[in-house]
Amino acid sequence: MRRVLQNLLVFLVSSLLCLAALEAILRLRHVALSFSMPDRTIGFRLRPHARYRWTDEGFSEGRINAAGWRDRDYADAKPRGATRVLFCGDSYTEAFQVPLDSTFHKRLERALEARAVAPRHYEVPALGRSGMGTTEEYLAYRKWGARYEPDVVAVLFVMNDFTDNSRALDTHQDIRPYFLERDTALVLDTSFVSSPAFRARSRIDWLKARSSLVALATKTWNDTQARRALARRPVLASDRSAVSFEFDSRLASDSIPAFRLTAKILARFAREVHAEGRRFVVFVAGEARQEDRERYAAALRIPHFDPEKPQRFLMEVGTREGFDVVPLTPAFRAASAAGGGPLWCSLHGSFGHWHSAGHAVAERVMEAYFTSGPGALP
Repeated sequence: MRRVLQNLLVFLVSSLLCLAALEAILRLRHVALSFSMPDRTIGFRLRPHARYRWTDEGFSEGRINAAGWRDRDYADAKPRGATRVLFCGDSYTEAFQVPLDSTFHKRLERALEARAVAPRHYEVPALGRSGMGTTEEYLAYRKWGARYEPDVVAVLFVMNDFTDNSRALDTHQDIRPYFLERDTALVLDTSFVSSPAFRARSRIDWLKARSSLVALATKTWNDTQARRALARRPVLASDRSAVSFEFDSRLASDSIPAFRLTAKILARFAREVHAEGRRFVVFVAGEARQEDRERYAAALRIPHFDPEKPQRFLMEVGTREGFDVVPLTPAFRAASAAGGGPLWCSLHGSFGHWHSAGHAVAERVMEAYFTSGPGALP
């Protein structure tokens, strides 16, 4: 018995030493600690004050701000003479792929400040988090964004937001809230907080923030589960062809549940922002197959591909509900046709998020809107 206990002790000590060595190696190779944390409002969010080093796609490093967003720190109370434009969005707004100063919102802030005449002052805070859909952006605004007292609330809408908003189509059903349609009303479903996946993430959050090994293992597990969920995702009939439902000319926009739900969420978001005396605007980012000169030319040869369908639908929603919708696609098409630098990062041989040049293109459209367009600021 004594020999068994000795062997067990040797095994445990050896295992701990191996784990400690592996942890040290991961730290030396700059494998980051987890800088996200579970959140009962939007599923998960960035950890306030956490350091990050992003190498998955592009590169950046820095510190999450005190409010828990990838941005510089802003006081809650708006400074005297300041005009604030608050952006809500997903990973394109979070933008870990580029340095913070290269993001569209920080570029826009600098551009507006350069035009400012004292005592006028401009600030452009951003609430961006990977994977957020319109529901979470609305909830993030309600809990964190409104306290900034913004003059304008701007949403950066991307094509996968339609899917993210739909519980039936999304692959992250156990880690995010959803708006569900009940007759003519929207009902918020927060059942994810009771899911085994959310409870498990909450239990290991302390370790993820302190161990690169646990953070890497958790990330690998989550990525694997996401791929499996994607394989099980229900599909619309058109998904089986070369063109997905967002661009299928055979499907009327108003017949697509994810489109109708998104329209209702945006309408609710806009109404509440307007009721607070603030302006609401949606900037729409397209996909590479709508904008890259080679991918766009190839996509146009696909039967039933309507490249303008989602933007057209969102603009109709904006007209009906009284808010501006500004597509970024024309500017990206022009920039790609002109043959400038890469607008997107390369991700596994395909198109990923915006490169710094892509953020610059988006910023120029936004700057024109806020300085000489229909959204001109004082």
